[in-house]
Amino acid sequence: MTSLLALLAAPVGAVLTTLIGVFVGSIVSRRAQDRHWIREQQAAACVRVLRESSSVLVDLSDMDRNRPDDIPQGVLAPTTVDWRPWGEALGSVNLVASRDIAAAAHAIDEQIWRFHIAIRRGLTPEENWMVLRGRVVAAQGHFIAVARRHLSLTGEPLQRLDGRPAPDDPIWQTGRL
Repeated sequence: MTSLLALLAAPVGAVLTTLIGVFVGSIVSRRAQDRHWIREQQAAACVRVLRESSSVLVDLSDMDRNRPDDIPQGVLAPTTVDWRPWGEALGSVNLVASRDIAAAAHAIDEQIWRFHIAIRRGLTPEENWMVLRGRVVAAQGHFIAVARRHLSLTGEPLQRLDGRPAPDDPIWQTGRL
């Protein structure tokens, strides 16, 4: 009987080791797939936030440019912004992104709302369109930095986020814009 147990010990040990290896391997593989899926979802949500916030900026520019002259400053003009895509972008980032990324998206939202309200009531002489827009762009830049820290393999910040000339660049004074 002892010789039978000794004879079976090696094959049984090999089978058990194989089964344990398969089980542990499947757990590790599943976790890696889950992390990969979450990372992809977070990246997609971040891209959507940037795309939709830029789209809202274009809509706000159009809204300001097309404000009827017969509506006095201080009286709210009807909004022409379709908020649905922006709301969906915020919802998706709230669903899948880290707290830091979601907070950075909320900061963009706050600046967009401030800009929107100012345009709806008509900009006062003290308000500068480029400064108000710049606050949204700065919030977008912060969002990109936070997202890169979480999603980029290196996490290195970018030196510059676009090629737009600075607000004090003489190109903005040409009168041809």
